[in-house]
Amino acid sequence: MAITSATSSSGAQVAIIPLSGRIDASRSSELRQYLQQVLSFGYANLLLDVSAVTFLDSSGIGLLVSTLRKCQSTGGTLRLCGMTADVQTALQVTSLNTVLINHDTAEVAIAAFP
Repeated sequence: MAITSATSSSGAQVAIIPLSGRIDASRSSELRQYLQQVLSFGYANLLLDVSAVTFLDSSGIGLLVSTLRKCQSTGGTLRLCGMTADVQTALQVTSLNTVLINHDTAEVAIAAFP
């Protein structure tokens, strides 16, 4: 996974992380460590590009929620972009679609960071 960064119009530094494939129990631990490492680099704002995610189970949902909390604890936030129908369904079933903010594109998401 390649991290890129951008600056929002308000000056917030945002790490942009593309995710792909299945985000399930077999990958959640690896992704959790990776996202924790990104946060340890000093990023408080993360944008996860989920446009290539094909499946999201409860472990993946837990990963997103815990990452959101970690971002918030450092004064930042987590946003998603490019949500697929599969990801959207998983978040709607758990009512997390109101907590995890999704934008159509990375550009729109970056502009929306406070």
